[in-house]
Amino acid sequence: MARKRRVWIKGICALAVISLTVSSASVFAQSYDPDDELPVPTKLEKVMTKLGRGLSNLFLGVAEIPVTWDAKLKRGKPLSYLLTVAPVMGTTRAVMRMGIGVYEIATFAWPTNKQKNFEAILEPEYIF
Repeated sequence: MARKRRVWIKGICALAVISLTVSSASVFAQSYDPDDELPVPTKLEKVMTKLGRGLSNLFLGVAEIPVTWDAKLKRGKPLSYLLTVAPVMGTTRAVMRMGIGVYEIATFAWPTNKQKNFEAILEPEYIF
């Protein structure tokens, strides 16, 4: 009796394994393309991004001076260049970044150019 029961249990287990194998064979993985999955940003998101970028440029624009100095130092410029030209270039970039920050804060809600209204004016978009 015990032998017939073992055969019966083995048959049920084999049938379960076969049915699971056959049923899962028809499952295919979903193809994933991150560009298709990204939602299109709404106008509110674009407006808030432009405002945040403008505030960042206005308040962190002064950081262009040490960032420019550090970039020139890493390129191996001589000390005389680092003490004379790099601070002038950094100050110029800082004034430019802060001016663009004021412009972006002033125009974040009104479209100035419908095609490029929410695009970054400076690259990189944020200083850090």
